[in-house]
Amino acid sequence: MPHLEQSRTPLTPEEVELAFEYVLAIQDQSEHGLAAVVDRTRAVPAPSYLLLRLAADIILPVTDLAADADPCADSFALDEVGGVLLAALQEWTQECVPSAIWGVANTIIRFTENVLRQEGEDIVDTLKTMRTEHVERARAAYASGGAHG
Repeated sequence: MPHLEQSRTPLTPEEVELAFEYVLAIQDQSEHGLAAVVDRTRAVPAPSYLLLRLAADIILPVTDLAADADPCADSFALDEVGGVLLAALQEWTQECVPSAIWGVANTIIRFTENVLRQEGEDIVDTLKTMRTEHVERARAAYASGGAHG
């Protein structure tokens, strides 16, 4: 499949926090906020890499074929849409590094707004709720020792 492997080592809680800080700064259209995040992160993986990993963590659970589902044409199509979206984002991060941070973050924001956000809920609140959930999952993965591989 063309998208990132799900069996990879999960992001650390700190990387999840950082990736969501990028997304929230871009959502707020805060150049100062984004500059502050970039300034703090000189020693961590590239922002486009973190955002691409976060995008996979957000998109794949929604689009992948569920193990307990009855597969149908729509479920296979949705699986392929998720794979194509992630493959396009991955290629973008390799070919157009300067705009990749903005593009991947905006893709996460639009996907969240159009697919995951509950009716009437503010997108920033949705992103903050997702950040909390993803940080908790990362902590659980590292606490259980399942992230050492």
